[in-house]
Amino acid sequence: MGSLGVAVVLAAVGLGMGAVPAAADPAADHRAFVQAGFSGTTDEEYRAWVEALAATPDGPVMHASATRALAGTVEQLRAYGDAGYLLAWRADEEIRVARLMSTATKPTVDRAIQVVLEMADPQAVTDFLNTGLAEAQYVDDRLAAARMVLGGSDNTGPALDDAAQAALDGTRAELREFIVSGQFVARAIDAANAPAPAAPVPAAPVPAAPVPAAPVPAAPAAAAPAAQAARGARGPAVLAVTGVAEGPLAALAAAAILSGVGCVVLARRRRQPA
Repeated sequence: MGSLGVAVVLAAVGLGMGAVPAAADPAADHRAFVQAGFSGTTDEEYRAWVEALAATPDGPVMHASATRALAGTVEQLRAYGDAGYLLAWRADEEIRVARLMSTATKPTVDRAIQVVLEMADPQAVTDFLNTGLAEAQYVDDRLAAARMVLGGSDNTGPALDDAAQAALDGTRAELREFIVSGQFVARAIDAANAPAPAAPVPAAPVPAAPVPAAPVPAAPAAAAPAAQAARGARGPAVLAVTGVAEGPLAALAAAAILSGVGCVVLARRRRQPA
């Protein structure tokens, strides 16, 4: 990528030309305010101090206990403002660390959180939030950026490579900004400049199934007269059951009838008187 292209990429991701300042963090500002301590003496100063403690944006335990102190007597208010708030502060500090588990990067931050919580030391928890978290996060950010350079397992192209190299050479704040948002701008640039995929080769057409041949029509049956004529030519037919031919059977039947008639006539004549 040319020098102009590199400059465009770095400007797009906020690197190389001065990173955009990080947004204000109310929770971090309130933690710094509480750790600075209190040195007031009047009732009004105690009340203002406890009211500030109750305004914590991420400390549910301190908010509840400070609110109760504000509703109590002057003695209760002063006792809470001097040292009573520390128990609530330590409980909220552990809550802050535990909340980091859901977004912790690996391997350094994730492991550091587990170690701190297992120690059960209020000062260790506060020290981790003050400095340890940032140190562990820097280690993980460098590991992540190293995987994005050209040849790395998480690289998408030259734009991400240039941005990752610049982030690794920049400040901790610039590196963090790159990990949080800048890398995605570079990835989008690589995706837009990627060559279009080759058109797929069309598959060979599947041959059509053969059309089945039309069935051959059966031969027509012979006409009845022709069959009878053929049968007459072969001679008299024989009955299937008796085995007697049709012609002689007819003659025998006729002779039996004539014989029967003659017998009837002869019997009648014999009964007539002489």
